[in-house]
Amino acid sequence: MSKVVIYVELKPFIAQWAVYHYGSPIKFPPQSVGNARIMSVLKKRPLDAAPDVEKDGLTPISIPYSKQKDPDVWNYVSENGKRFIVQYIDAVFRDNMYMELNEMCQDESKIQTACYAWCEMHGISIDYADTIRQRFYRERRYQLDCGVDLRRKKRVKNEK
Repeated sequence: MSKVVIYVELKPFIAQWAVYHYGSPIKFPPQSVGNARIMSVLKKRPLDAAPDVEKDGLTPISIPYSKQKDPDVWNYVSENGKRFIVQYIDAVFRDNMYMELNEMCQDESKIQTACYAWCEMHGISIDYADTIRQRFYRERRYQLDCGVDLRRKKRVKNEK
């Protein structure tokens, strides 16, 4: 990894999750899709472009080192490129959240309690547990609207 970073604006709970799993600055694993996404939007810094600077509310992401795109030269990411990277991080977060919470709630556990536990497991302040619960419900509803029911079905036994 290089020491060159870019700064992106992530939702606070997603930033906490990303920093917990990938460190600060965020460093995706070598040869990962995350690094490929970053490399795909790198450009040479235009002469009139100021370098990224650290500000409150922005999350640093390390630019991976590459022989083809030396981070000392290829260290500019446009606003659209940053949105592309943020969308990727959000998608990984959403997949992680849904898969784990869906598994945690299979046995009729309270979803709110599961959200508190999930937040603690992933370095997210429990102040965001309600936001996580709402996102989980929303995602489950989207799947149901498409005819995909991922909820556990209880078997009804005939009583004689």
